[in-house]
Amino acid sequence: MYNICILGASAMWAPRLITDLTCVFDEPLEIRLVDIAPPALDACAAWGRAANRHHRRKNKYLKFTDRKKALRGADAVIITIATGGLDAMAHDLKIPERYGIFATVGDTSGPGGWSRAIRNIPVFRAFAEDFQRYCPDAFIANYTNPMAALTATLQQCCGNPSVGLCHAYFETKDIIQKIFGLEDWRRISLSIAGVNHFTWVVDFKIGRDDGYRRLRAMLKRKKLADILPRKSADEIGFSSGHLLCAELYETFGYLPYPGDRHTCEFLSFAVANNPARYPLRAASEKYDVIKYCDIRRTEIFHRRRGLRQRDRNIADWISGAKAMPSKTRETGAEMIRAFLANQPFTDAVNKINTGQIPGLPAGACVETLGVVDGMGVRAIMVEHIPEHLLEVMRPPALCQKWTVAGILQSDRNLLLQALYRDPQCAGLKPAQIRQMADELIKANRPFVKI
Repeated sequence: MYNICILGASAMWAPRLITDLTCVFDEPLEIRLVDIAPPALDACAAWGRAANRHHRRKNKYLKFTDRKKALRGADAVIITIATGGLDAMAHDLKIPERYGIFATVGDTSGPGGWSRAIRNIPVFRAFAEDFQRYCPDAFIANYTNPMAALTATLQQCCGNPSVGLCHAYFETKDIIQKIFGLEDWRRISLSIAGVNHFTWVVDFKIGRDDGYRRLRAMLKRKKLADILPRKSADEIGFSSGHLLCAELYETFGYLPYPGDRHTCEFLSFAVANNPARYPLRAASEKYDVIKYCDIRRTEIFHRRRGLRQRDRNIADWISGAKAMPSKTRETGAEMIRAFLANQPFTDAVNKINTGQIPGLPAGACVETLGVVDGMGVRAIMVEHIPEHLLEVMRPPALCQKWTVAGILQSDRNLLLQALYRDPQCAGLKPAQIRQMADELIKANRPFVKI
């Protein structure tokens, strides 16, 4: 029986990932649920027992508030935490707003992502130390944002095979499928490169045909915006339009990750400098929308409402009032299986750059395709990336690298250099950036000393 530990057993992730594990593994599993909140553990364990009945499985569910006990001898670990929760994230969004930066997500890049990183990196360093001590051979799958910075922390601080995971890869395949009217993904092959939430399709094929040649022939005198779907929802359920995706294709000649609400935060001209905005009501929800490319902002009250709904979902699944969730398209379960069974599996992976993207800084965590098997996680090198794409990828890669190093080395100056370089801060004077950094560090004082 494999022992799989979930750090951060919440209503948001546990049912989804446990369903995936149950569908991927034939044998019963020991699922070790770890959280600092006993009610969350109770709810997830009760859901697990209901899932056993539904799937006719005999998975074992154990509850822990002490992660060290849970990690002993674990075969794999999945991380889905949020240090400080939504109360801490509120500062990530509100403080930069005072400096004219209106994040649309705020969990990966910009001052908001920087703030989230500095309070999570110490936690992940402690996780890494525990992995080395209690389960040095376990496979580690990280879903926590800022995913690249935190995955880089793990990979620098422990020797466990580890990977950062995101749904951007299959959202990109979704868009290509829709553009070409394909039934599924089977004829699509992609070569991707970048950093998490800011990847680019360097090359792709539809069957044996050159994808970009077919796309250019399809467009002729049209714009990409004319044929893209107006919007789509990600795996979590947040809606994103694709006008910025079309704009970036027209500008750079390559397809970006199509989730505008993430992509815009890696650019200097979308969410900073007090962007024009307008209010929108849609499906009984209220949104603040960036006028440029009509990008909806996800605010804290949206997230709080989503958490309440997920708590209700748990109760409804347990009672039978709502059908149990089906397998997601997340691939963490497949990767864990590939490692434990030594059965190769290829997908998008986030790994520290050791040459898979030659033009980006070594040591930054980057996203490419990779292979997972009994040897661990091996990233695939991406060749022939145009220089102009590398240059737009470089600032977020550097910011992420310097943010991780700044915390691990207790180097406040390096942390500031990351913010000075961040595209969202391009319109601010250095003194303003330092003042904003001081406010964010003060807000994170319960979690980090720097």
